[in-house]
Amino acid sequence: MKAALLPLVLTLSMGVAPGASARADGLGDIVKAVCLSAFENEMSQVGKVPPAGMASYACTCVEQHIRSGSGIEAARSQCRQATAQRFPI
Repeated sequence: MKAALLPLVLTLSMGVAPGASARADGLGDIVKAVCLSAFENEMSQVGKVPPAGMASYACTCVEQHIRSGSGIEAARSQCRQATAQRFPI
């Protein structure tokens, strides 16, 4: 169910400027929560235990890219690369 909400949540958050309002921050929190759930699910499926801070780094990256106007797939791809460089597992 959460995975089904991801495209909607991410699409809604794309036009929000950083710090625009408490509502925007709430949307950022939702994006991060959905991202963290997807991240944990993916790590579980591949049987890996991520190092401390990896999930937070990845999902903060996704949120920031989306807030700056990147599309969902572009944000995901860019952040996956950045996270893999910072946390090689």
